[in-house]
Amino acid sequence: MTQNSVLDRPSVVRRDGRRFLVAAFACLLALGLTCVVFVWTPGGQAFDGALLPMSERGASYEQDSALLEPAKAVLSVFGDRMVLAVVVLVAVLLSRRLWTAVAVVGVVVGSVVVTRVLKEVVVRPDLGVLGSSTHNSFPSGHVAVATALLLAFALVLPPVARWWVLLPGSVAVVVVAASTMVTGWHRLSDLVGGVLVAAVLYCLAAAAPADDRVAVRRRVRR
Repeated sequence: MTQNSVLDRPSVVRRDGRRFLVAAFACLLALGLTCVVFVWTPGGQAFDGALLPMSERGASYEQDSALLEPAKAVLSVFGDRMVLAVVVLVAVLLSRRLWTAVAVVGVVVGSVVVTRVLKEVVVRPDLGVLGSSTHNSFPSGHVAVATALLLAFALVLPPVARWWVLLPGSVAVVVVAASTMVTGWHRLSDLVGGVLVAAVLYCLAAAAPADDRVAVRRRVRR
């Protein structure tokens, strides 16, 4: 590695950090807009209800579909705490630095905490939408955790191996998200909200690779 490339590295790290901070702000803004549009407006509530009619009628939260039992099976496996703990442990073991191990746990646990808090704080008003329920399910914790687990591997894997995990992992997130709708657990806006919660936390974690910066400074001083 040339001297110039070593000296340029800190500026690259800072620039990438700023980009992730901007992305975190964009995802946070999108999360707020999703809540405002789909939870607090008649049109948004009507759109969500049209995609999940049985849930909005309040008669049954499960969709009458051949996919119902497979969806329940998917959520049963994904909802197993032992399975989730093993996946998180694998991501932690793949971490090469302390900050990435902490970031993995922080992104996953943070997604759980944030979604639970938002469900308590966000109120779904009765806006007179025909058949609409005032039960709040925004955002989806299942989708947030599924997305957080996927992004956790993006934090710890090298770029060459990253796509081999991200592509099938994205399919898994979509399956989990679809399963929550088939079972009537969540509306479409809940799924979008869950993804955005995990994305915000991931971008914040990726914006602060502290160990990388320390390592670069030491190499520059030498």
